[in-house]
Amino acid sequence: MMLRQFYERVILSFPKTILLLMLVCIAALGYQARYLEIDASAETLLLEDDKDLAFTRKVNERYGSSDFLVLTYSPHADLLADATLDSLRKLSAELLELERVESVMSILNVPLLESPPKPI
Repeated sequence: MMLRQFYERVILSFPKTILLLMLVCIAALGYQARYLEIDASAETLLLEDDKDLAFTRKVNERYGSSDFLVLTYSPHADLLADATLDSLRKLSAELLELERVESVMSILNVPLLESPPKPI
């Protein structure tokens, strides 16, 4: 109710004054916008004490960094069905035959990143 009363008393009573005030504010903000500087470099986006950044750098140091491509595969059958796994094997073999492909990682050969503390 208070907002409605404010709207009726101020906005509707003085529409030209409100529009002029808004134009002055927009002009002032627009004038000051020329001084706005945005630095979107990688150095400003990453925290040096970030644990994930430290882990990524450690992995890259150990294993090196190289170009990679991520492909997704949506099977028509169940993901772990024999036909799907055979299709993945065939796709992996075809990718390995390409000249610039050094390795292929899929659900067939990816190592576990974290083993559960207790056996399944």
